[in-house]
Amino acid sequence: MDSVTSWDYIKDNYEADDRLAVVIKQSSRQVIQRISTAERIASPDFQRWLRFENLKGGNIYLSANALCGQATARTRNQIATVRHVFLDIDVNGEKVLATVLLDSHIPQPNYVLNTSPQKFQTVWKVEGFTIQQAEALQRSMAITFGADRAVVDVARVLRLPGFYNRKGDPPHRVTAERLSDDIFQPSNFQLPTPELDQPLMRHMRVVHQPGAISQSERDWAETLQRLSRGESPSAVKAWLQGTRQDKSQPAYYAEITVHKACAELDRRRGVQQGLEL
Repeated sequence: MDSVTSWDYIKDNYEADDRLAVVIKQSSRQVIQRISTAERIASPDFQRWLRFENLKGGNIYLSANALCGQATARTRNQIATVRHVFLDIDVNGEKVLATVLLDSHIPQPNYVLNTSPQKFQTVWKVEGFTIQQAEALQRSMAITFGADRAVVDVARVLRLPGFYNRKGDPPHRVTAERLSDDIFQPSNFQLPTPELDQPLMRHMRVVHQPGAISQSERDWAETLQRLSRGESPSAVKAWLQGTRQDKSQPAYYAEITVHKACAELDRRRGVQQGLEL
């Protein structure tokens, strides 16, 4: 990872007068929040204070998006401008990250942050997004790639590079790699239609209506069964692609469904191992 400093990261990702929330979470569960401009947060005095709090054990976070001028809290209805969309990758980190970086339906992220061993955050600089568009895209990407589906709200805070993640022992220095200087529009993200996403969301939330099982949900169930029986992912992809030629993108549909099913089975095995321990 490149040595991207916290102040360079702020200057590159925000306008000088953007109002942002800095959140410091202490191990004692104490939370400190300060709202100030990007220019002020990137200043030497403010950065010294953040380093001091980090050395004391605080975890340092910064709001992903700009707040209203009179904002006194970090809430969804206080978001003035959507500056970023993002993913929080906390399971199968390197595998999920590789899938994100190689997918042709979305642009390369501007930044990849290594937030702890095998965990990453990907950040895209954007413009022209409404709050609803940003959250819908983040939810779709999280489901498609296997990222954290709980980290999709525009008022979320993300870690800052250059500071230590102090949740583990030893602490892990958060680093960042810059991959792009572009600013992206909604049209740059070409994910499959909600026809795939919605059944998967219903399955994972276990919110089924009686008698309303779709073909995509049947595909999901059989994909899990075939993989559980020991069929190779490539064989399952070939089967699914062949049976769902009614899809506009059968190969992509099969790729994403099998990838997601593999991640789900890995998660279940991890839970089972934990129970056995």
